[in-house]
Amino acid sequence: MNPILTLAIKDLRLMFRDKLGLFFVAAFPILMGIFFGMIGVSMGSEEGGAGVDVAVVDADDSTVSHRFIEALATNPGMTIHPLTRESAVANVRKGSLAGYIAIPEGFGETAGVFWAEAPEVVIGVDPSRRAESSMLQGFVMQAMGVLIQDRFNDPAAMRAPLQQSIGDIENATDLPAGQRMILLVFLRAADTFFGSFDSAAAMNPNGGAGDDAGGGHASREVDQEGDASGMPTMQLANISVHEVGREPTEFETLQNKLKSPWDISFPPAIMWGVMACVTGFAVQLVKERSEGTFLRLCVAPISRVQILGGKATACFITVTGVIAMMMVIGQFLGMQLHSIPLLVLASVCVALCFVGLMMLMSVIARTEQAAAGAGWAVIVVMCMFGGGMIPLAFMPKFMKTLSHFSPVKWGILALEGAIWRGFTLSEMLFPCVVLVGIGAFCFILGASMLSLMRT
Repeated sequence: MNPILTLAIKDLRLMFRDKLGLFFVAAFPILMGIFFGMIGVSMGSEEGGAGVDVAVVDADDSTVSHRFIEALATNPGMTIHPLTRESAVANVRKGSLAGYIAIPEGFGETAGVFWAEAPEVVIGVDPSRRAESSMLQGFVMQAMGVLIQDRFNDPAAMRAPLQQSIGDIENATDLPAGQRMILLVFLRAADTFFGSFDSAAAMNPNGGAGDDAGGGHASREVDQEGDASGMPTMQLANISVHEVGREPTEFETLQNKLKSPWDISFPPAIMWGVMACVTGFAVQLVKERSEGTFLRLCVAPISRVQILGGKATACFITVTGVIAMMMVIGQFLGMQLHSIPLLVLASVCVALCFVGLMMLMSVIARTEQAAAGAGWAVIVVMCMFGGGMIPLAFMPKFMKTLSHFSPVKWGILALEGAIWRGFTLSEMLFPCVVLVGIGAFCFILGASMLSLMRT
């Protein structure tokens, strides 16, 4: 029998005798895949929070518009971001904001004056977030109610728009005489009513008249229902809803490709199993060195290439076996598979990469305890920044940058490309070349260091 195959079978038998090591190689990645998959299931079933991020575009820039924005900002259901119209539309289109509220020019002239024509407040929303659209309309109406209350609390300020409305009606030529008379009587009576507050305030500077039961308290009552007889409709706000065609974000594009939470949970779990194989074989090689087994192999009638080839073959078989086992379980749970040939290519490249990493890890320690501790420390760091703990699609930008230095990242990317990302062969080549390059470098460096240690 070929010496390389004989040595590989020997190492595989030793691995299967180590029950704890076998657990981390076979059972541990399954548990990790199910754990992350269940997290994905629970996250997908939970509803988002009530608060929404909303842009406010203030084209009026008046005292009244500032008061309107202040009323919006006090609402705990949303967070206000002052932006320009173009920036607001762009952010809604990208999905960064739930919507925007645009305050038009001239808003301060009639906002809160319930008998005047209400200014048009534009609400821009993402068409896929209609629930937020209805909520924003409610928030706008609530803030308009605050403006009406402020208007009634300042009778002098109410007279200016009243008198302007009276002048507009007197000069209007398209109103029937009867309706004009009714409106003028109503508005002049309201002007006289608010003028009485000014007279009372002048006679009583200390504000006693304002404390009268028929004064301040009555002025806070606002009837919002229109009069069917032709009187002005007491409209709080004229709201116009515009739908913004939104471009999907990179995350949403990737998310649309997922068929189940297992698609994104199993590739990181596979890498945990692969890393357990690496640590197990590295510790086994350190043990053989410390017990003299490796020295006896070196003096046997076999070459050093055959010895290292046997170690590498055993590790390669185990890694590919872990990937195959995890894929079978994933398929049983409902995980998709884009391409079997690309999965085979990815599996081979992952195995080659981590066989080389195993060789390098086997020479960084002289005792089994040191090798196991250092190996798992390296695993945790590489998995932390490579997507083994947080899936690559969900990682923040700075972690994605750091992940480029972790072979775990490229292993997960290659597996995901074959499972759910839908990679083409040309797209798969880059992560595969990176994996093979890392593996070759680590294997050559580890073998060279092992040769120097032996001499």
